[in-house]
Amino acid sequence: MGSRSSSSHFTNRLKLHVLFVFLDGVGLGPPHSHNPLATDWPGLAQLSRGQCWTCQAQFFHSARHVFRSLDATLGVPGLPQSGTGQTALLTGFNAPRIAGRHYGPFAHSRTRPLLAQYNLFQRLKTRGFSVAFANAYPPPFFAYAQQRDRWSVTTRCCREAGVRLRTLDDLERGEAVAADLTGRRLRTAGFPITPVDESRAARQLLALAQRHDFTLFEYFLTDQAGHRQDASEAQWVLASLDRFFTELVALLDPECHLLVVTSDHGNLEDLRVRTHTRNPVPLFVYGRGATCFRHAHDLRDVTPAIVAALEDTANSSP
Repeated sequence: MGSRSSSSHFTNRLKLHVLFVFLDGVGLGPPHSHNPLATDWPGLAQLSRGQCWTCQAQFFHSARHVFRSLDATLGVPGLPQSGTGQTALLTGFNAPRIAGRHYGPFAHSRTRPLLAQYNLFQRLKTRGFSVAFANAYPPPFFAYAQQRDRWSVTTRCCREAGVRLRTLDDLERGEAVAADLTGRRLRTAGFPITPVDESRAARQLLALAQRHDFTLFEYFLTDQAGHRQDASEAQWVLASLDRFFTELVALLDPECHLLVVTSDHGNLEDLRVRTHTRNPVPLFVYGRGATCFRHAHDLRDVTPAIVAALEDTANSSP
C-alpha cells in the first residue's frame, strides 16, 4: 500500500495529515447474496488486507494499519440513524442516549449544543490544528439549509467551528470534491461543472488534505443505494469507490498521512431491507498514528483517537 508515495510531491515527513473519509450507511454483515460488499472489490480490500468487508473478515492491528468493527447502536434500542450516529462519531459522546433515541437524518435538538462545543473541527482548531471539509455544495443546498435550518451534521459542525463550506467554484478549481466523487450527478442536474474520474478526485482530495492537519470528506451514496434496495446502483457506487480507493491508497505515504475510513450505521450490506441495520460498522485506519485506534470499540472512540494521533505526532515532531 502507498507504493508510489516515496516519490510523490505530497510527502512532508515533518507533519501528519489526517484524512477522514466518512462512508454513510456501510455495515459489516453476513456474506449473503444480498450483500454487495461480499464480492471482490480490490480497491476496498486494500484496507482490509485482501478481505471482503463482511462480518467474517479477520480484524487486525499494527503500528500503521488497523481494521476493527465499531458498535453503532451505543446501547440504545432501535435502528441507528444518521443524525445521532454522526454526532457520536464527530464528538465522542453517546448522542442517541442524550437524545433519548436514535434520530436522523439531522441533528437532534438535544445534541446541537454538544455539536457546537465539542465537534471534531472545534476540538482540533482550539488545539491549533488546521482543518478542512472537502465536500462541494451547489447553491440550492445553501438556500434550502438556510431557509429551514436543515443542516446536515457535518455542515452544522463546520458552521459551529467556523470552517468554510466549499462551493462549485472550489470544485472547478480542483480545491474540493463532489459528493459523488466525479461530479457527474451535478453535471446531469444542470450545473456547469467539469466532471472528473475517481483517480482525479482522489488526487484532489489528497492535495487538499496535504494543506491541512485534518480533512473530512463525506460520501452518502452508499446509504442512498441501500435505502433504494437497488443492486445495480449498489454495484455502480461500489465500483466508483473501488476506483477511488485504488488511487488514494496508492498515493498515501504512511509516514506523513493517516487515512481513517468508517461509517455511522449499517445499510448497504443488506439490500433485503430498506431500513438501516444494527450491524457493526467497519473502521479502517492506515498510516502513522494508526495505533491510537487499536482499542476503538464504538462510534464514540473515533474523534478522541484522531485528536490523540495528531497531538502525539505534533509532540514528537522535530
